[in-house]
Amino acid sequence: MNTTTMKKTSLLLYLLLTAHVLLAQQRHTFKQNIPATGINKGTVRIEVPAGVLQVKATGSNFLDTQVQYGQPSWKPSLHLNKNNGVADLRLTQKDITDGEDNNDNKWTLNLSKNIPTALYLEMGAGESSLDLSNSQVRQLDVQAGAVALDINLSKSQLRQADIKAGVGELNLDLRGDWDHDLTVDIAGGIGEINLKLPQHTGVRLKTSGLGSQDLAGLKDAGSYYKNDALGKARHTITLNVTGALGSINVTE
Repeated sequence: MNTTTMKKTSLLLYLLLTAHVLLAQQRHTFKQNIPATGINKGTVRIEVPAGVLQVKATGSNFLDTQVQYGQPSWKPSLHLNKNNGVADLRLTQKDITDGEDNNDNKWTLNLSKNIPTALYLEMGAGESSLDLSNSQVRQLDVQAGAVALDINLSKSQLRQADIKAGVGELNLDLRGDWDHDLTVDIAGGIGEINLKLPQHTGVRLKTSGLGSQDLAGLKDAGSYYKNDALGKARHTITLNVTGALGSINVTE
């Protein structure tokens, strides 16, 4: 390699490194930790226009949040009201689908592992992973547009879930032994609905829609499908699933 080529190569590497540094400098971080002190139960409302969202429920605080975003105008806003031990928290972000690159918008949230919580999520586009297994989330409401949804509710304290999925795959994990009843309403749009169901908790599944169905391990009981544990187990998971144009798949 001659001297001229080496200089050109060095210049190219320098320019690439500079561009990487400038891009890194353009990223912004929003962090908030809400202590659990004085909170006995709460509601968390999340509105994400587009991006990547990860939620778990293993924290000692009421909520730990970190959002990495690409434009100053995307800075989230957090509002918290507390009254007599009840917290109502809303975390929102402006619409970022106005011609800007919305790929650099990553949300990481950790709910309390001890405080009974109702979780409401609205998300326009992107990817969302909710690991609420063994959590104290009692109510879940999800409204998703063009979003790939991964939701793990295994062994949680959830009593009621309402999930509206527009375009994209929904993976829902309900496995484990449940010590209470649960009702889940799912309205799917275009995309697969994949359900992982428990073996030792009763399951009652009603389905509708124009897509295909693969309901492994369930028996046709006329107006609904059931597993072998229904009527024998103490508790029941009731699922009402509308698949629209997508498929509905079941595994145990």
